[in-house]
Amino acid sequence: RQMCIRDSAYADEGFYANDYYGNAVPWELLYRYLEAASDRIDNLTYNRLEDGLPENERAKKRIKKAVCAVADALYQIDTVRNNSMETVETIKREDGTVTGKMVSSVSSGSESITYVTGVTGSSTDVYMQAAMDKKVENMLLRQIATEYLCGVTDKKGEYLLYAGM
Repeated sequence: RQMCIRDSAYADEGFYANDYYGNAVPWELLYRYLEAASDRIDNLTYNRLEDGLPENERAKKRIKKAVCAVADALYQIDTVRNNSMETVETIKREDGTVTGKMVSSVSSGSESITYVTGVTGSSTDVYMQAAMDKKVENMLLRQIATEYLCGVTDKKGEYLLYAGM
């Protein structure tokens, strides 16, 4: 398998702000997340973009939007992961085993601590699950990218998401 020879992200800060209308990733971190997202797009497309983006403007724009959407998701996942590291508590069970739990809320009056027990249906839950499980993260990023890349071809006319030879 060939290594990708790409030397920059497929989308830049200008595209993110002016064409994708993104605002999730802080400006000072944006290029780093666009680079990481471009790497993920390379993995999902079997490095079919290593010779450059297609000439077709519509295809090129969809690839750039996929990169921006994946960058947003990567940032959200990292944010949840970083925040959860600050709130992890350990609990010693009766049998002596120790488990990690995330603190949901803390009261002071008669000292009450509530732990996260599962999904609640909020939009951050998917990022929470992705932050805790690499398989979920990969599935989420593939799903996000597929929304933009489905039916898009490379310079040779091959579908970017086609896994065959």
